[in-house]
Amino acid sequence: VLLALSALSAEAEDAATTLNDKTFEHFIDEYEVVVVNFYADWCRFSQMLKPVFEQAAQLLGDSVNARLAKVNCEAKDSASLKMTQAITKYPTLKIYRHGKALRQEYRGQRTATAIEAFVRELIAEPVHVVQSPDEVSPLVTKYHKLLYGEFPASPSTEHSRMYSHFAAVADALRDDLHFIAYRSDAIPEPKITFKSTSEEIPFAGDIGNIQELLEWSRNEAMPLVREITFQNGESLTEEGLPFVILFYDPNDKHFVTQFSRIVRAHMQSYRGRVNFITADGHKFSHPLQHLGKSKSDLPILAGDTFRHMYLFKNAKRIHNTAVFQRFVDDMLSGQLHLELHNPSGRATADPYADEYDDYDDEDEPDRKKTISEKLDNAEDQKIESEIAAKKVVKAETESKQRAEEYEKEKRARRDAGDEDEDEGAEDNFVEEDHRPVVVSSVMQRLKPGKNRYSILRNKDEL
Repeated sequence: VLLALSALSAEAEDAATTLNDKTFEHFIDEYEVVVVNFYADWCRFSQMLKPVFEQAAQLLGDSVNARLAKVNCEAKDSASLKMTQAITKYPTLKIYRHGKALRQEYRGQRTATAIEAFVRELIAEPVHVVQSPDEVSPLVTKYHKLLYGEFPASPSTEHSRMYSHFAAVADALRDDLHFIAYRSDAIPEPKITFKSTSEEIPFAGDIGNIQELLEWSRNEAMPLVREITFQNGESLTEEGLPFVILFYDPNDKHFVTQFSRIVRAHMQSYRGRVNFITADGHKFSHPLQHLGKSKSDLPILAGDTFRHMYLFKNAKRIHNTAVFQRFVDDMLSGQLHLELHNPSGRATADPYADEYDDYDDEDEPDRKKTISEKLDNAEDQKIESEIAAKKVVKAETESKQRAEEYEKEKRARRDAGDEDEDEGAEDNFVEEDHRPVVVSSVMQRLKPGKNRYSILRNKDEL
């Protein structure tokens, strides 16, 4: 009996393949999906995960085209992997498909069955076919966003071609978006809709044009506006882009829709430079406290550079897009940071105060026209984005120079004995100021995995 137990224990311990600098590339190329546990023996959390990960590998077995592997980052024969795979914390579970690392990491529950189920979902068919439309709403809640295709049960040749396009796009974007399909004789024509927890966007283009469908789907898979959750909070912050984050009341989604429409219509040039985020203000109540706000103040808009948070005093001002863009530009250029340290450079009045409540809802855009414009003007948008990026770099440089000049002046005043008088003047300025309010970001004081956007909800998540 002891020998049998020993054999089982050894089998479980070796279920996940050990990789090093020499074997890593070949192994991840060999299978459709490989999940790799990058760990260190001295790490307590790595030790807690080790038996769980081995059991998950044993449950997965070798009957599927996926494997679990492990890398001891502190071993001499794995020294380069820690750097090339950008491992900054232990344990890190990275996912590879056909040898390429996915943007996402595994951040689900650390149980053997949860890890096994996650891997099996990665290698499942890219289109999940439901038997009833009633199954779709729970899936939106689960995944937060998905592409939903409705097709005739007995399709014509043309309709079959449209479904094949849907399936091909699903295969291309399977790691960025979930694809759901429903077939019924009651459906006369194919229809595709992007669904999220805050909005529904029908595809207004030609499903028979696979390039057009792919372009539209890719934009929806990686939208300008994303919902932050406890599961994806850490991965969003690790992208390194500053946040413009809307904290909303979950019982009133109207302003979320307005925020999304305004960003889509007027903030395209900020793609790749800013993450526009929505957050349930009831779940993410901790950041509100750092802003000096509570649930009763929702909706609340703020910028977060991870060095400081900047409160946009009245969220309704985003309907004045010039004000909204100025706020984002000032955050990116460092102007708001400069004004924090140089109060004399602040405006003493808010020129837009009379427009706080004077706005009309942003209309739903013409989707067909929008798709066509995106396809026709993609190169122009790229050029405009590059020009805007150069302007921001220039503004950042000028902002740093002004900050240095201010610090020199401040030191000179201190040496001359005028510091007390200057500080009193600053206090008066702050009291009268109507510019966006700045508070210190708590992000830098928190360890990875424990920032305010990725609070763990149960003990199963290590």
